[in-house]
Order: sequence, then structure tokens, then C-alpha cells
Amino acid sequence: MRRFLALMMAICLMVSGLPAARAVGSQSNADGDAVVLPDDVPSPWAYDEVKQAIVLGMVPTNLQTHWRNPITRVEFAQMVVHFLAFQYGFSSDSSFVSKYCAVSTDRDGKPFGPAGSWWNTFCGAWGNFTDLHVPEERGYGNTAYALGIINGRSSTIFDPHSPITRQEAAAMLMRCYEIYGGTHTASVTGTMADMGLVADWARDAVDAMLELKVMQGGGGVFNPQGTYTREQAVLTLLRLYTNAPVSRGNKNIPDL
Repeated sequence: MRRFLALMMAICLMVSGLPAARAVGSQSNADGDAVVLPDDVPSPWAYDEVKQAIVLGMVPTNLQTHWRNPITRVEFAQMVVHFLAFQYGFSSDSSFVSKYCAVSTDRDGKPFGPAGSWWNTFCGAWGNFTDLHVPEERGYGNTAYALGIINGRSSTIFDPHSPITRQEAAAMLMRCYEIYGGTHTASVTGTMADMGLVADWARDAVDAMLELKVMQGGGGVFNPQGTYTREQAVLTLLRLYTNAPVSRGNKNIPDL
């Protein structure tokens, strides 16, 4: 009996010393036990579409991990610029940016004008944002801003490492779509229970993204202030490519 009690005490001490499993991102197996997914594996509901996007070449290599983390503003800037390069058939983000800006207009409708390399310009001292400290972050953040896809928090603050909300994502996706000639006005307004919580500036974009089935709600709500993860960003960009009428897949992207 003493041996049995000693053994049980030893097991209890061993178990108490194990780290607790993280509940975030967990699923349940058939026995009801928590199964914690590692950060570099997409959620089961997102896996197939994430894999498809990677195979197509739509996902930057450095963002192919930590799928359930909220995506930051500068990460989404990179993902959107890379997506645009993909839509226009460029294998290099920097080559796309330099080519596009050489023949296009900025967020205010003014021609960018000639430059040796607009990508190098954006990575350098271009613009007024004081919190884009890494050259590559400046490149993606300034490009997304200059194209009118992402706004600054102020005239000098980009706020690169903060997450974005779902309504912000809808607005950015719509602006991204408009870059390569896409337009869409929803035929009906969203019917989800919390649509009244969507900000006025995001409402048309949310309606459009829902009608195009680029974004979806859950449990009858859109959750406009909810966070937006890396895997959700990949899925919505893939659906923008597959579901929206103007797309490289439909061979109707305007030539540069």
C-alpha cells in the first residue's frame, strides 16, 4: 500500500510539472481531448485554401507561419502588394511596384512620375511616416499607402505592428480590387445581426465583400471589430482572386 501511494504521489508531481496546453486555436478529437495545433499549421477549416494560395504563389514566404495570429498592418501591406504583383503576373514585388507606379497615379489621382526604382524610393526616405524603421517595412507600408489601400493612423504614424479589424480588412480588400480595375456595388445590404455596428466608411465595402463571398460571417454576425488573422487574410485574398469578376484567372487584368 505504501508503494502504491508513493507511486501515485510521484505521478502527480510529474503531471503538475508539465506545461499547460494552450487553449487558443485548439480543436477537439473524438474523445473530447484538446488538440493544440502548432503555430505553423493552418486551422483545419482553412487548410485547403491556404495550401491552394501557397501553391499559386500568392503568399509571401516569410508569412507562411503563425497562421492564427492576428495579422498586423504592415504584414497585410506586404500580403496585398504581393497579391497585386501576382495578379499582374510579376514574380518580384519590387519589379511590380516600380513598373506599376511608373505608369499609374497615386492615392490622390496624381501621376507618380519617373523614378529609377519606385520600390527603392518607397524603401528610402519617401513619405512622412516616422514609425516605419525597417527598409522593407517602409517599402510595403509606403507602397500600400501610396496606392490608397491602407491609410495612416495620422499624417506621420503608420502604426505597422497593430492588428487590423474585419471592417478595416473589408475596406482594404475593396481598395485592392479597385487597383486592377475591379468594381462592385452590392445589390442588397448585409442582413447579419450586427451590420448596424459597421462603420459608415466601411459599410459599402463590407456589403460588397459579403456578396462576392470574399468574407463571411459566423453565427449570424459579421463581427466588424473582430481581429483578422493571417489565415483569414490569405483566404479572403484567394477568394478575391477566384470569386471576383476581374482577376488574373479570368484573364481580364488590364495591361501595365
